[in-house]
Amino acid sequence: MATVPPVTHPPSNPIVSFESVGKRFDNGHTVLEGIDLDIAPGAFVSFIGPSGCGKSTLLRLIAGLTPATSGRVVVDGATPEGARSGTFFVFQDANLLPWRRVAGNVDLPLMLRGDRPESRRKRVDEMLELVGLSGAAAKFPWQLSGGMRMRVSIARALSLAPRILLLDEPFGALDEMTRDRLNEDLLAIRQRDPFTAFFVTHSVSEAVFLSTQVVVLGSNPGRVTDVIEVPFAYPRPAELREAPEFLSLLARTTHALRAALPPP
Repeated sequence: MATVPPVTHPPSNPIVSFESVGKRFDNGHTVLEGIDLDIAPGAFVSFIGPSGCGKSTLLRLIAGLTPATSGRVVVDGATPEGARSGTFFVFQDANLLPWRRVAGNVDLPLMLRGDRPESRRKRVDEMLELVGLSGAAAKFPWQLSGGMRMRVSIARALSLAPRILLLDEPFGALDEMTRDRLNEDLLAIRQRDPFTAFFVTHSVSEAVFLSTQVVVLGSNPGRVTDVIEVPFAYPRPAELREAPEFLSLLARTTHALRAALPPP
C-alpha cells in the first residue's frame, strides 16, 4: 500500500484552552486535575481513557454546562457561563423526538432559534442531503436503523453551523461495521461543513482514524498522560486502517492507553 501522506497544522490561536483545569463534584470527588491543553481551530480531538477519568466532563466544560473548580477553560477567547453559542452536543443516544418526523427533528433547533420557515426548510434539506438522508425526511425515528438515527442527530447538530461539535460516544452502541462506516461518513461531512470536533470514545482504532490528536487520560483523578499527534491527511479512506503507518500508530496509542490504566 502507498505511503500515507502526513498532514500539516499551520500555527493559529487556540479555539479551546484548558489552563490548569480541575473539577471536583459536590460530593467531594475530584474527577479532573491539572488539565492543560491548547486546541487549534479545525482540529479533531479524541479523548480516550478508563471509565470515570473525566472524558465526558471535559466536553461539558467546553460547552459551559458545568464550571471548572480550579483553573479556567477558554473557548474562542472567552469564559462565559452557561451553554456557549456555536457549540453543539451529539450523544450516544440519538435523542430524537419520536413524534416528529426526520425533517421535523432536524428543524427543531432552527425553529427554537426563531428562523423563518422558508430558510428553515432550505437548511433542513441541505443537512439531510449532507448526511445522505434526503429520502428519509418524512419517516419517523422508529422507522430508521441505529446508524440512520445517528445521522439524523448529526444533521440536527450541524443545522446551526456550530464551530465546535462535541460528540460523546455517538457510535458506541453500534456494531463495528456500522461504526466504521459512520466514522467515514463523519469525516466526509466535516470536509464539506468544517467544524472543530471533540470526540469521546473507548475505541482506540476509532480515535486514531478520526483524529488529528488523541488525548490519553489517566484516572483518580483524571489527568492528561499523553497527547498523540495523528499525522494522516484528510480525506481518510477506509483502506487507511490497513496501512502499516496506521497500525503502528494504533499500537503506540494502545500502549499509551494501557499505561494510563489503573493497576488491577
